[in-house]
Amino acid sequence: MAVEASAKKEYNAKISEQKKILAEYDKDIAALKKSMASNKKLAPFFHIGIASKILKQVDVYIDMNNLSERMMGIKNNANLDTAKRLLNNLFLEMEKVVTLNLDTTLTHNKEMLDQIRPFNPRMKLNFYKYVEKSIRRLIAAYGENTKWKWSFPELWAKLAIVGKNILDFREIQAKRDPREEFFYDRQEMLNIVKEALFSASAQYRDKFEISTKSSNDLVYAMKLLQDLRKIATMTGDTELGKKCKSGIDSYKTRIKSEDKTKQK
Repeated sequence: MAVEASAKKEYNAKISEQKKILAEYDKDIAALKKSMASNKKLAPFFHIGIASKILKQVDVYIDMNNLSERMMGIKNNANLDTAKRLLNNLFLEMEKVVTLNLDTTLTHNKEMLDQIRPFNPRMKLNFYKYVEKSIRRLIAAYGENTKWKWSFPELWAKLAIVGKNILDFREIQAKRDPREEFFYDRQEMLNIVKEALFSASAQYRDKFEISTKSSNDLVYAMKLLQDLRKIATMTGDTELGKKCKSGIDSYKTRIKSEDKTKQK
């Protein structure tokens, strides 16, 4: 369907403003990288700052696609693909702050967490929710029939792992008084991370069942549950612990079965 010249002109005018905003964010990111090069001690905070700017860029690119669809009836996959790439860049930045490690102790990155102590639990919670919202917006913008459907579990898994690794479980264990500052922020973040790890594991299982048939996806799903089980043990959540154990045992059985089938 042909796009009316007036609609296209109006769209281009709005996009021009969006591109200016993106250029300003690029300048901000460049400035943060330059400052980080001369102040290594504050590097974690610069990485968080860069991730925050990237997140704003993600939203602008999604907005640009939404404008295209609303004003011209055309999905702009190039903008969505850029937003998706930027989300991966965001996780690269956060990996330098708290790691993206699975299958570790819950305090494996305690030195890294000590370095970012001013990035308090409320800030962590708000950052997490912002990233979560942007991923949901991106997936909704792509729609059901996108070729990227089975890449989305990776985004959710990375977010869940960042959430797990940015939580200071030492504080959760030590500060159990509701009168403590940020008590409710920590508890909310903890509950969100539990749900996120369980959901990401299920999505990798579905990815195996429906798409890849790769046992690597089952292994990853199992590792996500193993970390969730550690959290359940640490927080005394026996029901969740049983649920995780059941899932892990099921994954192990399935992985062995897949390996035998491949050998045959």
